[in-house]
Amino acid sequence: MEDFKKILRNRQILLVAGLLCACGLILFSRNYVKITLMTEHIPEFISGFQAGIISGIFGCLAFFIIRNIAAFRNPDRLKKLYISETDERKLFIRQKSNSAGMNIITYGLALGTAVFGNINDTVFLTLLAACFFVVAIRGFLKIYYRRKF
Repeated sequence: MEDFKKILRNRQILLVAGLLCACGLILFSRNYVKITLMTEHIPEFISGFQAGIISGIFGCLAFFIIRNIAAFRNPDRLKKLYISETDERKLFIRQKSNSAGMNIITYGLALGTAVFGNINDTVFLTLLAACFFVVAIRGFLKIYYRRKF
């Protein structure tokens, strides 16, 4: 169980770093737009999407951070989390449907979409389409492998 606690601590550090990095990128892109694109009008749908995706990313990261903190404080939750993460069926489905690389790609596309929405409309729409495609493929594979196994 101590090895699992070390894994959770490392994961907690990465989650907090991701949260801080996302905040930094959003603040940088907002300041960049104010300096260089003062005359351009950013469409409302881009602003709405940015607010939604940023809220979603922050919500997911905050959920996992709080879940890990709760697991550290309560041995029963830690045991349930350990059992959930070492379940062979879930591991097999996760391995088949979405690897760690797919997670990084999905979060990177979502964050890139939010950041580049301030800079260029064409880049925003391209990243948005790519993000939706990756999410759709991940969802399809997850449903497929859950039904198959």
